[in-house]
Amino acid sequence: MTPYQLFLLVVLLLWPVVIIGLLFLMTKLEDYVKRIDASTPEEAGLEPVAGKPTDREVKIVFGEQVVGERSGGETQTRAQT
Repeated sequence: MTPYQLFLLVVLLLWPVVIIGLLFLMTKLEDYVKRIDASTPEEAGLEPVAGKPTDREVKIVFGEQVVGERSGGETQTRAQT
């Protein structure tokens, strides 16, 4: 095979990979543009849509007291959780 035929063979085999790579990069760019143009954090995908913003993901228990709870009668103990 001549060098020109080898070049054509490489182009024939690699063009689908290049096209798929470009399509992948275009979808990433579209997601980036959607995030920048979003008017709310939910549209940008930065906060969960379900649930309330006051719901805590983690509860820290120090001794018998839940950290962050009021120290009045609303304190939970380990036995209650």
